[in-house]
Amino acid sequence: MPLYELGLIVDPEVPPEDETTALERLETIITDNDGTMIEKDARGRRQLAYPIKKKNYGVYHFWTFEVGGDVLEKLNFELRTSDVVMRSLTLNLDRELKRKRKLDKKRDERQAKKAAKKAAAAEAEAAADES
Repeated sequence: MPLYELGLIVDPEVPPEDETTALERLETIITDNDGTMIEKDARGRRQLAYPIKKKNYGVYHFWTFEVGGDVLEKLNFELRTSDVVMRSLTLNLDRELKRKRKLDKKRDERQAKKAAKKAAAAEAEAAADES
């Protein structure tokens, strides 16, 4: 199953009981469909970069979980229709990690090529000094 990260911004004016029930409902969608929660990170109340629904603050939550792709439709529907959640973003970390590995590989190849060119220039200079 793919690895996903979910970032949520919850309305700070919602009572804590409603917030926990909404978050538990989202978690049950994941766990009832054979998903596993890997990490839950509640970052707390923070100022937003720009107002959302005329609010300047939000409560941030970040979850990392594994679940099948068909569950994301149910999860996204629940996120869109919930009055508690102001914004959300779901990332497929497998895809992001694959992209990062590819970019790192290209960067390493460029550095190796540059180092080989520098070594060849140093050898040529050493051979010229011996003559």
